[in-house]
Amino acid sequence: MIPSIINLDIELTNRCNADCYFCPRDQTPHQGIMTPETFAKSVERAVEFRDGPANTAGREMRISLCGLGEPLLNPRAVDCVQMVRDAGFRCAMASNGSVMTEAKAIALLDAGLQEIEFNVGEEGSEYETIYGLPFQRTLENVERFARLAEGRCKVNIVLVDHREDEAHREHMKAFWSARGLSEFVVFPIMNRGGALQVDRMDYAPTSSHVIRAREMLAERGTTPICMAPFVFLFIGYDGKYYLCCADWKKEAAYGTVHDSALSDAVGPKLRATRSRELVCHTCNIDPINTLVDTLRAHDRGEATAATVAAAVEGIVADTDELERLVESISPGLSTDPAYLGQRRRPLIPVSDS
Repeated sequence: MIPSIINLDIELTNRCNADCYFCPRDQTPHQGIMTPETFAKSVERAVEFRDGPANTAGREMRISLCGLGEPLLNPRAVDCVQMVRDAGFRCAMASNGSVMTEAKAIALLDAGLQEIEFNVGEEGSEYETIYGLPFQRTLENVERFARLAEGRCKVNIVLVDHREDEAHREHMKAFWSARGLSEFVVFPIMNRGGALQVDRMDYAPTSSHVIRAREMLAERGTTPICMAPFVFLFIGYDGKYYLCCADWKKEAAYGTVHDSALSDAVGPKLRATRSRELVCHTCNIDPINTLVDTLRAHDRGEATAATVAAAVEGIVADTDELERLVESISPGLSTDPAYLGQRRRPLIPVSDS
């Protein structure tokens, strides 16, 4: 199902003080902090997008300050929240909480932060081993922020299901609930567009499961579109429009906030998601690859034929809705499956003379 909110993720920085083993930090090709000029232009582009044709999609637009790093490492994070609120957007943030001092918490709340997600899915020595941060400091920071935020800002606890262990998920929910925090966002392990090596997330194009998934969708006349590039928009710290947050290696960029509009990236993104030439073919959230995972589960006896059929129907329905969304954002843009391939520069002829 396609979310009713379009989320724009503005990456204040892709640097991080944590060293989570489920984040392939060593695969980022470059790191930095967004400049004030680039952030201001990003908000300007967001206003332009919200008030333009995309508004006909009937979806609210939210700005999230996160990206692939710890946003509070950007010394202007509070000012950024204020600018987002002044522009009339709902403002959210994601953080590991380790540098959330009392002064910073008060400043963020006074600037109008409305929602925050703290990624703290372990406790004690296990947290310190997996996140590479001091647990007691993080715990105190999160608990203090929650007290200060009561009635002002929604606080969610993110649990990355890296263990794939339901008992552990429930244990962590009980741990935080005992401390007055009962809103949770559970994320399955993701391969970050192929940047993180996960043995079971191998999607070689010649594998039998990938071929079967393609054939099943082709029989329904569907060339799927992934929702991430169109519902979870992404501006990198360098001001580039990246394909989506799964593009951990920053391989697919389509213009910058300084020279093009958010909507200008829609066509190239559509080509990218349907051709799957770059990030998508290795990404575990790509629709074909999610169907591959369901087929593999079926072959292991862990999913029924009805589950597989429902997965196919879900992809077909999502693609239909995404085609309507793309059309509303960029009227006249072809959503035909034939609209494939990356735009390539022509070869410059070389003369031997």
